[in-house]
Amino acid sequence: MALISIAGVALPTPTDYSLGIQDVNNTERNAKGDMIGERIATKRKIELGWKFLTAAQTQQVLNAVSQLFFDVTYVDPQTGGNRTGTFYAGDRTCNVMDFIDGVPRYKDVKFNLIER
Repeated sequence: MALISIAGVALPTPTDYSLGIQDVNNTERNAKGDMIGERIATKRKIELGWKFLTAAQTQQVLNAVSQLFFDVTYVDPQTGGNRTGTFYAGDRTCNVMDFIDGVPRYKDVKFNLIER
């Protein structure tokens, strides 16, 4: 099983993989100054990075996150297994490392996936 798949397509294994668990809360303080509120949702943010990718791999990764929303299956440390959710991609960066016979190789390809 792949570390991360988008729309059922396994991506190259990222060099950097960091998963954040974010609570979405609606809170305020009452007249006594006590915090009151409710948890609306718990969402995931996945930070991904690849040190080196070929042009074909870079194209595959960028095309996988080109839609506004997409399904992502990933390893979740809280559940201890795979989890699937709907995500969108943050800003993407791709640095050209060099050209070999006119074909670029990329380094430090990075972006975040944020759960909808």
